[in-house]
Amino acid sequence: MQLEDVVPAARALLPATCERAEKTEAARQLLPEAVTDLRAAGLFGLLQPKRWGGLELEPAALVRASTELARGCGSTAWCLGVLAVHNWMLGLYEERAQQDVWSEDPETLLAASFAPTGKAERVADGIRVSGRWSFASGCDASRWMMVGAVVPSEGEIPDLRLFLVPQSEYRIDDNWHVSGLAGTGSKDIVIDGAVVPEHRSLSVVQAMQGRSPGRELYANSPLYRVPFGTMLLFALVGPALGLARGTYTAFIERARNRQITYSVEKQSEQTPVHVMLGDVSYELDAVDLLWERDLAEIARMTREQQDFSVAQRARYKRDVGLGLRRCQEVVTRLSGASGAHGIFLSSSIQRAFRDTHAMTTHAALDPIQAARTLGRVELDLEPATVIL
Repeated sequence: MQLEDVVPAARALLPATCERAEKTEAARQLLPEAVTDLRAAGLFGLLQPKRWGGLELEPAALVRASTELARGCGSTAWCLGVLAVHNWMLGLYEERAQQDVWSEDPETLLAASFAPTGKAERVADGIRVSGRWSFASGCDASRWMMVGAVVPSEGEIPDLRLFLVPQSEYRIDDNWHVSGLAGTGSKDIVIDGAVVPEHRSLSVVQAMQGRSPGRELYANSPLYRVPFGTMLLFALVGPALGLARGTYTAFIERARNRQITYSVEKQSEQTPVHVMLGDVSYELDAVDLLWERDLAEIARMTREQQDFSVAQRARYKRDVGLGLRRCQEVVTRLSGASGAHGIFLSSSIQRAFRDTHAMTTHAALDPIQAARTLGRVELDLEPATVIL
């Protein structure tokens, strides 16, 4: 599969994805049949190293795939984004860690919770990790976890690491009862003292600085020259644009024949509706083009082995965060114009409203912080964020 094949592959899954959307939300997890379909289509492997059977395509592949899939189900698309980028992240670890996870089954999936809410302490055989981690999207479909914790050290910079823990050493606390992205199954992970070998830990500082073991292992791969924070941001944001595009289409389909109650007009005949559609279609095209510009720049620079400046990475963060907000605003506007039928939980427009709102609460995607980061960098201040 090449970059141009990604959208057709995702589009082929749309009918089934759309049909399962309500069931996925009710199940509060990525459905097994969706996992099967995504795996068979090769979409989980978009960013996976070729040496493990992946496609090792550029970041635009995942953004386009998750955008297309979200037209049918935001939760399924979100899980595709996070699980696929975790395959890229595993490629940053030492080769032994990759062998531990993929040697028996290269299609093994990993969930993750990066916030350092757990405890880590050095022991004779490695590092003992324990605690509770939240928001582990796609954990039901995964057999390994990546969890964040700070290892005690004497350095000025905290030694934040991501630890690989097999399924046998953690448990899932089924506490994911939420208003949006319910079908992602982003439950809590509990670990009671798992001893993790040193080679199954990844220094976040080194990864942010482009000094991870995988950067050397895949030195000839443009994909592994993408900045750590930039990759994580773009892996998450595609579903917002897909949900907004899907909502736009759903609104038009209904508005064409919708008779306005207590009125002699159809909705399609109302001037405010015409203006709104012109406005929101412009907003979506603007976001789409801006992200495509950024992704094309990232692909070109990684092929040419150029370094990314702080200003560039701040701009990517701004474009992701504020683009997400634009998508949410479009969905909110269309939802508000959908009438009473738009408040039913079974409505795809209502589901998109809930899901896009949930996305803006993600710490890495916060639109306000995205704008602030760019503003600080423009004024020669430190970015004040580690996700850059």
